Amino acid sequence: MHELALSESIVAMVVECARRERIDRVSRVVVEIGAAAAVEPQALLFCFPITAAETVAADAELVIERVALQARCVACGAEYAPPTLAACCPACGGFARKILAGREMRVVSFTGG
Repeated sequence: MHELALSESIVAMVVECARRERIDRVSRVVVEIGAAAAVEPQALLFCFPITAAETVAADAELVIERVALQARCVACGAEYAPPTLAACCPACGGFARKILAGREMRVVSFTGG
């Protein structure tokens, strides 16, 4: 379960930023997770309270915002939202594409207090 390691990284980042900003308590952490990021949101939600325990983020709410998959077809240039990574371009049927969004995982913000 790599979500445990991801949760540890999220908490470490939030704790360090909170320390630099002199924030004593974090009440909310918002992360974006792409649909194709290979992260199971429920597992991350499960791990977060465990890794945040005894830190400034203890008892903080973890909010996960999903980012839909977006692609651009290499053959025809059409931009589309494929339902899966294996889906073809709806405009030309091509499979060569550049992923524009949907693989990211990032901490967007955290709230002190």
